[in-house]
Amino acid sequence: MLAILAALVQPVEDPDFWWHLRTGEWIVAHRNIPTHDLYTFTVSGHVWTDHEYLTEALMWLGYQWTGMAGIAIGFGLLTFVGFCLIWRTADVARRPYLIAGLGLVMGALAGTPIWGPRAQMITFVFSCLELMWLRSYLQGSSRAIIWFPLVMVAWANLHAGWAIGFAFLGVAVVSEATLWLLHRRSANLLRIRTLAIISVLSVAAVALTPHGLSLYRYPIDTLTSPAQQRLIVEWFSPNFHDTQLRAFELMILLLVTVLVLHRPSVYDLLLALLTLALALESVRNIALFVAAATPILIVHGSEIWTGWRGRRDQSRPASPAPAWMAVTTLVLLILIGLGSLVSSTDRVRRQDQLVAQSFPVGATDWLSTHPGVGTRMFNLYQWGGYLIWRLYPDPNRRVYIFGEAALMGDAMLNQYEDVETIRKDWLTVLARRKIDFVVDQRGDALVNALAATGSWRVVYEDKAAVILVRKSARS
Repeated sequence: MLAILAALVQPVEDPDFWWHLRTGEWIVAHRNIPTHDLYTFTVSGHVWTDHEYLTEALMWLGYQWTGMAGIAIGFGLLTFVGFCLIWRTADVARRPYLIAGLGLVMGALAGTPIWGPRAQMITFVFSCLELMWLRSYLQGSSRAIIWFPLVMVAWANLHAGWAIGFAFLGVAVVSEATLWLLHRRSANLLRIRTLAIISVLSVAAVALTPHGLSLYRYPIDTLTSPAQQRLIVEWFSPNFHDTQLRAFELMILLLVTVLVLHRPSVYDLLLALLTLALALESVRNIALFVAAATPILIVHGSEIWTGWRGRRDQSRPASPAPAWMAVTTLVLLILIGLGSLVSSTDRVRRQDQLVAQSFPVGATDWLSTHPGVGTRMFNLYQWGGYLIWRLYPDPNRRVYIFGEAALMGDAMLNQYEDVETIRKDWLTVLARRKIDFVVDQRGDALVNALAATGSWRVVYEDKAAVILVRKSARS
């Protein structure tokens, strides 16, 4: 767990972090939430359902008090809470330490592409909490799930991932209904009724936000948007050629193996299938897979291991552990703790270096010192948040697009794709939007195409970014 905590403390790499931080500042300063776009000149009239408003305000306050290091540590600790809940869900204290340890580490490694300072970690933690309560309720050991509607009030005000909470409730209801059809036990009907009441109360709880009933549309609009599914990297299916996904791939194979070797409950089988399907559909859902599959892997893996060890050791007398094992364990804990601290500190210290590698730091500096160059920007989608962080509220530095895809709308996302991928109407879009300067990645097709037209000239270039200005624009 010490090693896992160190792995979860990550520097900021999420491109959306920057506009979330700026929005949090706006919310705290105005003591209100934005209802329309603040940052673009392209969709300024669009209604904004800012489902993460409370998270954004907390991020800004945390940044003011602790800086970027505090943000990295805070989100690392938040994600670690999720793993503590996984520990409780799997009842790790009763499991063979080898299987429990391997299961927890496998879950941490599988989620490597997802962990970091991002609002999605809130959904990961709430998912872990709900799954812990559901498992204990279905096993008859706790009725804590009755408090879930109150959790949903907080969840709905922090992140739109609350929708998955209903999917998990649905899995529990379907599993109990299946058991009732097979065995006709009244206890299954009682649990179905309780879960149905909790679901109805949770539906009402979602409306207890400043957005009211309009919040229900947000996850539906996101999941049914072809443009978002096609353009946004975190909605892509996992690319198993990426070495970062090797642990996720191995975790799938291990999960399938233990479910074949040890017959799962209906609930475990349905939960594993649902979250695996979601994770294979979209990289961002790997966190949900980890939340659901890690306890299943530990519980069923432990049963297989215990059965195997029991048969092997049946004729062997039990013997106490030698004293040297306790000393060795203590030394290892100290070494792991120190190594984890050094590793986490090193990653956080490299924050500025990572920002310089991933975002247009130099280009933004140049734009800040040349206010007379251009008034309408075309920018790379993943750079929109950083440009907002650095340049807002300058009216001549409003971005073309940024990472709040639902606010942008499919029409705007499609226009952006037309320009960025040099489709036949790309010049028409630039002309219609009166674009007079472009901030894009060095080597991108758009940069080369603009230079080839003869109507644009490069005014700034570094290893990351290029700024081109229309020749008719002032320089």
